[in-house]
Amino acid sequence: MQKMSLFPLKKSCGQGSVFRSVTLLAVTIATDQYTKFLAVKYSPTADEISFLNNFFKVSLVENHGGFLGIVNSFPENVRFFFLNICVSFLLLGCLAYLFYPKKNTIRYNIPLVFVTGGGISNLLDRLLHNGGVTDFLSLGIGNFRTGIFNLADIYILIGSFIVGSSLFSSAAKSR
Repeated sequence: MQKMSLFPLKKSCGQGSVFRSVTLLAVTIATDQYTKFLAVKYSPTADEISFLNNFFKVSLVENHGGFLGIVNSFPENVRFFFLNICVSFLLLGCLAYLFYPKKNTIRYNIPLVFVTGGGISNLLDRLLHNGGVTDFLSLGIGNFRTGIFNLADIYILIGSFIVGSSLFSSAAKSR
């Protein structure tokens, strides 16, 4: 007798792949949430803390405007639509790809897990903190500085870069 499952996995998506993806998602979300917790607990809101001759700064900010405050000037209902509704659908698409793929490869799954985990963690922050995400990190040399960001933003950026590089290299090979 064959065992039936409510959520059947494709043959190419083995149990090890699902376990790896779920574990990495949990680690990504947990590490981001923990660093945000530490930043809120130990970082004064009005001051910044500098390390390595001001290369690395910790400065607590509640960001209501997406990555680096990009939609901060939009009306609240438009921000809610883009940052909660659209992001939720994108994350559901990423989860569907991760767990029900046609071709399940580590080349795309691990970086996509970072993008998805970072996105879920920032969305969770928005839902728990009245639309705001805790940002606290900044890098720079002299007057040249990044905006203030968090660990989830790093996960999203690195994962996106790896996925993009893989897609471009695949396209170049197929020519």
